[in-house]
Amino acid sequence: MEAIAQTKTSPRTWEQTVASLTRLSYLTKGILYGCVAFFAIQFALGQRGPDPGRKAVLQEFIKTDVGAVVLVLMALSLAGHTVWRMAEIYFDPYKKGKGVLGWIYRLNYFLSGLTYTSLGITAVKLLMGHADDQNQKQLWVSKLLMVKGGDWLIILVGVFLMLWAGLQMYKGISGTVYKSLNKEAFPKWLHGFLWVCNLVGFLTVGGILASTSWYLIKGAWKENPHWVMNMDDLIKSLQAFPGGQWIQMTTAIGLTCMALFMLAMARCFPIKTTSSQAC
Repeated sequence: MEAIAQTKTSPRTWEQTVASLTRLSYLTKGILYGCVAFFAIQFALGQRGPDPGRKAVLQEFIKTDVGAVVLVLMALSLAGHTVWRMAEIYFDPYKKGKGVLGWIYRLNYFLSGLTYTSLGITAVKLLMGHADDQNQKQLWVSKLLMVKGGDWLIILVGVFLMLWAGLQMYKGISGTVYKSLNKEAFPKWLHGFLWVCNLVGFLTVGGILASTSWYLIKGAWKENPHWVMNMDDLIKSLQAFPGGQWIQMTTAIGLTCMALFMLAMARCFPIKTTSSQAC
């Protein structure tokens, strides 16, 4: 009987483990966005420092005394985030359905899982002492451009990323994620601030995704991988525009808002895995 009871409770234990790692992943994402915002401000002010990108944040952490421990926790949390995203695709616990919007949300889950899996792998590589300063996107694009039809495949990926960017903006404008938070955990005066963080944060991230997607498509169209940009390349390139310094500062503020909203999600977002019951 005891064995049967353990068997019955094990799925729920698995869900709670994934939920705990997912909450930790939102804490990780908050730290990453916050650090990128800080590096972007440094760059805008003309101070020499790390590139304003998530990979640079991981590289800075590994230099600290507790860097290895931090990176292990980050890698574990990002792995949990990926498992949760895959569960969302299969089980549809938030009942997005199988219409057009439902499949766009599934695309969001897949791309989010893929992105943070890649970041988790980067963390593991740094832990193993394998640092790579090359732009991996440019390397993959250059390889695909050597294959027949590779340019159209890259353009297709760019279109998917554009859809992902559009969904981030939709989240910000509609406030769907903000509305789902268990806001009872926060005082009422903080609710309006969280709404602003949701709006500004998701619009900023959506804008960055849309811009990187555009340059990816442009790189494929012109068959030149040097057009392809990461987040840090994009933020640094803003300085070439009129008022570029202020655009960089505005971007940093937007990323700070996203960081704060990720911390709020770590605290009170209802994590669902295989069922509609939150963990």
